[in-house]
Amino acid sequence: MTTLLKKAIKGEQVTDEDIADELYEICCNVHSSCGSECPIYKIIGDIPWTDDLKNCKYFKNGQFMLERIREYYKENPND
Repeated sequence: MTTLLKKAIKGEQVTDEDIADELYEICCNVHSSCGSECPIYKIIGDIPWTDDLKNCKYFKNGQFMLERIREYYKENPND
């Protein structure tokens, strides 16, 4: 069970750091498939490649992913 999930179950405050850590872990677990398990992929609908096309722009950067996801939900509050 993840730290984020444990905290939520126990009613403890979940921090941005907890969320970023969980996003990082998701990336580690699904990176090779870059598919619908990735929250960034779900939002964008494709792989947001770096300029050199070697990695996703968000590759293993939980804080960057969190910022993009928040931006998305500000733009799409009904999603």
